[in-house]
Amino acid sequence: MNKFSLTMIGAAAMTLFSANAAAFNWSEATIEQLQQALNSQQITCEAVVQGYLDRIHAFDKNGPKINSIITVNSEALALARQKDKQADKHQPLFCVPVVVKDNINTKDMPTSLGSSALKNSQPPANAAVVDNLINQGAIILGKANLDEFAIAMLGLSSAGGQTRNPYILTNGPGGSSGGTGSAVSASLAMVGLGTDTGGSIRIPAAVAGLTGIRPSRALADLNGVAPLSKTQDTVGPMCRKVADCAQVLQFTEAWSTPERKQQIRDASVKDGLKGARIALISGMLPERTEKNRAYYQVIDNALDAMRKAGATIDIVALPEQEQILKGFKSLAGYEIKQGLTEYLTEWPSDKDGHVRSYDALLASKGYAPTTEEWLTLYTGLSDKRNDDPVYKKNIQGRDGFIRVQLNRVMNGKVRYDAILYPTITELNMPIGKNTEGRKNVSLSAFSGLPAISFMAGMTKDSQPQPVALEFLGREFAEPELISLVYGYEVHHAVRVAPTVTPELVGTPTSVSKVD
Repeated sequence: MNKFSLTMIGAAAMTLFSANAAAFNWSEATIEQLQQALNSQQITCEAVVQGYLDRIHAFDKNGPKINSIITVNSEALALARQKDKQADKHQPLFCVPVVVKDNINTKDMPTSLGSSALKNSQPPANAAVVDNLINQGAIILGKANLDEFAIAMLGLSSAGGQTRNPYILTNGPGGSSGGTGSAVSASLAMVGLGTDTGGSIRIPAAVAGLTGIRPSRALADLNGVAPLSKTQDTVGPMCRKVADCAQVLQFTEAWSTPERKQQIRDASVKDGLKGARIALISGMLPERTEKNRAYYQVIDNALDAMRKAGATIDIVALPEQEQILKGFKSLAGYEIKQGLTEYLTEWPSDKDGHVRSYDALLASKGYAPTTEEWLTLYTGLSDKRNDDPVYKKNIQGRDGFIRVQLNRVMNGKVRYDAILYPTITELNMPIGKNTEGRKNVSLSAFSGLPAISFMAGMTKDSQPQPVALEFLGREFAEPELISLVYGYEVHHAVRVAPTVTPELVGTPTSVSKVD
């Protein structure tokens, strides 16, 4: 298996590219800016990819040691050189460097699920979403760290170690797509893919100052994605700007039409706040205390900015609020055993030697101690699920009940364009502390409706950090949610790059490879 020797990046100091490449801003660059730079011949695709590889070397494995990437694609530069030779360079995602969560299959890199037991697990084919991005011109730059098997929210795995938050290095990255979140926030790639079963895109996006989209469950393309809960799993983009997420989203949906793709693109440049009516859910707001003053200052400023932009925000109580917020459970623990066993038997193990069942995975002990606690719990739930009244209640009645209540809010006497609430109910926590009990992400996961978490602003204290809000909409209303976030970005630009991962000085350098 070929991998980059990251410690050798930059060993050959030869400058590959013209001084014009230095004018391109790898930190915070958008897809639109990349396309403009490529089309104007300001930069080559090879230089773009080399620049991100340099950043991975400088900031992920050295310097602040974000530790967000498990595997770097050894063919990334070769792919970039091929693209520079293409006659047609007008693909929507041409030369866009993407990091992919390491539970999404890639045929040229292992898919470890974060587990040391699967570190050499090599699927024979890409996940459908990966193929879709590649077919539109993207370059898969690497595989991002995650909580093992996408179970927890700590950003810790036996295959990748502990990922750090680029805003406050002693804080956690959220999870389970914490590697993707930290990598994109630190501009180690332009955009990223995560998976979301119960908040795993939106929580890391929230603490990394990103936009993260959990799409409508009916649109989820899970072919080639390791399952946690087939009932709840989705795949979605994580980006620094909502327009970038829109560009990616149009090619990750399980089904689409040219008209829908156009709607998504149009939404990414439409101010959706002007004239919008938004329902702010009272029961999902934390109590105001002296401790959360900095947190609430960001929330209050965000709501004021939306109102000034032309939105009407009403404080609304959910019908059946207690039942919706506290009466249901995730199905992940009940479904992981069967789902993972089916996934692990999708290809033979004669070449890569991967374990081929959930039970064999448990027996291997190829996971972190914190993961073992979850697996022990989940094994018990999986084994008895057919006789478990809690499972039956949630598999049979949960999604429909919650969806009806949410649609009652949006389609009542007042028609609301979206429901709004904080993604997390307090500031981010130190490494090792879970977000369980502090998250507001179950409405989308338990209803199948789409949601988008976005950066509301930065706290104004000694250690500034992001605070996030989340819009939830009707089924297939991703374009409307995107336009709301775009309007917010236009009127209240709040994205601030992490200070520990600044723009590198000079042009990209060559990289050494080893077998």
